[in-house]
Amino acid sequence: MTGPVDLPIPPLLAAKAAAQTQTSTTDQTAKDFEAVFLTQFVDEMMKTTGATAFGGEKQAEMWRSFMSEAVAKELVEQGGLGLSANVSQMINAYTTGSSAVKGSKP
Repeated sequence: MTGPVDLPIPPLLAAKAAAQTQTSTTDQTAKDFEAVFLTQFVDEMMKTTGATAFGGEKQAEMWRSFMSEAVAKELVEQGGLGLSANVSQMINAYTTGSSAVKGSKP
């Protein structure tokens, strides 16, 4: 054989693959949202440490934002505050047009 072989993909498998891709995209979006939220939260906490913890006022301004983002991303990877699961659930409900969300009352 000299070229690639095109094998037909059954519609059910294609739909399942598309759903898995959508779920992973939704989960990543939810994690990104939680990371942005936690970055702001951690940055506000780090402002209370004072500039000397970072080597001075100018260094504090520059490095605090990088440190806040890194800490927030690590917190999300360790489970975060649990916001990403709720955000992911809400995104899925919105994209599917479902008004039924676990734990909500009609």
